Amino acid sequence: MQRTFVMIKANGVERALVGEIIKRIEKTIKNLLISFLKFF
Repeated sequence: MQRTFVMIKANGVERALVGEIIKRIEKTIKNLLISFLKFF
């Protein structure tokens, strides 16, 4: 199993890009399983 770490900076969260970023990652990586999300 491959693991990928994605960190979205504060301005990406402020601009409401989290959903779009996750959508693009899901589109690129087949069979993606998001196991953990943490918001600060």
